Amino acid sequence: MNKATKYIKNIIISFCIVAVVYGIIKLLCVLFGDPSFGTGNDLQTIIYTAIYTSMISLAMSYNLHSGRFDFSVGATISLAAIIGGNIAKSFELPAIGLILVIVVVGMILGAINGLVYVTLQLPPMVSTMGMALIYEAIGLLVNKGQGIKMIGKVKVLIFAQAKWLWVLLLIVAIISTFIFDYTRFGYNRKALMTGQKIAVDIGINEKRNAVGCWIAAGALLGVAASIYLSKYGTVSPESGLSSSQYFMGAFLPLFVGGALAKFSNNTIGISLGAFISAMISSAFVKLGFSSSVQTVLNGACVLVFLVYTSNSYKFVIKKMYKEKLAKAVAADKEAA
Repeated sequence: MNKATKYIKNIIISFCIVAVVYGIIKLLCVLFGDPSFGTGNDLQTIIYTAIYTSMISLAMSYNLHSGRFDFSVGATISLAAIIGGNIAKSFELPAIGLILVIVVVGMILGAINGLVYVTLQLPPMVSTMGMALIYEAIGLLVNKGQGIKMIGKVKVLIFAQAKWLWVLLLIVAIISTFIFDYTRFGYNRKALMTGQKIAVDIGINEKRNAVGCWIAAGALLGVAASIYLSKYGTVSPESGLSSSQYFMGAFLPLFVGGALAKFSNNTIGISLGAFISAMISSAFVKLGFSSSVQTVLNGACVLVFLVYTSNSYKFVIKKMYKEKLAKAVAADKEAA
């Protein structure tokens, strides 16, 4: 089996896993809850939640996989929407102008995050928490603390529609896969992830790569901000780190995607993980669970996948041991 065939086979396996999860959840809802799961408005909600969350989870993964937790993700989404949205509103830009402006603002905010991190050399959680507070404060200053309100501008706020959500996901998947799997920047990032000291010793600029990861993350957070603004038509400024609400739901797709990524790549794995997470959340509602029970169950799901991803190497070692033992037994039989 050549490399391309194996890659396609693994991607099919990833999609089959999502299909199996859907089948199990659908069966449970038909037997014990609301059989309308995965149809009509519920399907639209799943698509919106999955694609919106996948943008945030992907953005977080660019830094988290290198040991950098970005606490300013939510503040970046909020501020990018407020600044970019008001600029687009002032100049009466069309839909494409809205998303481009918000993405550019997100990239600028991401670059500032990265530069603060590499300049101050503080732990990433400390530096990004400080930037989150600063971004929230700036959000309160922009537009006299009114945030951004574009309710009713249906010709501009199109990115929560299913067809545009799929277009955005496809564009992001292609660009992200190319940058992180087929460019020198992506190779350098992988080298830094697997052995930072060795990578730096051979000449890879860790600081430049870190800033690049934050810029890429900022672009995706800008896309997420555009989707959110298109859905609700308004974004209010946050304070007291309340912006963390934007990324709390992104952890389960992140960990599920980590498990699925071994069959394809990080982008596809996290995107499929976001769909699994969205289906699980919808299923909890259709099965009649209260919000408190849903929170507990979501936390339990995150814990299960976190335990799995932390110990998955043990399964690989066990499999290699069994294969080696089988070969040794076969060789002994041939010798006898």
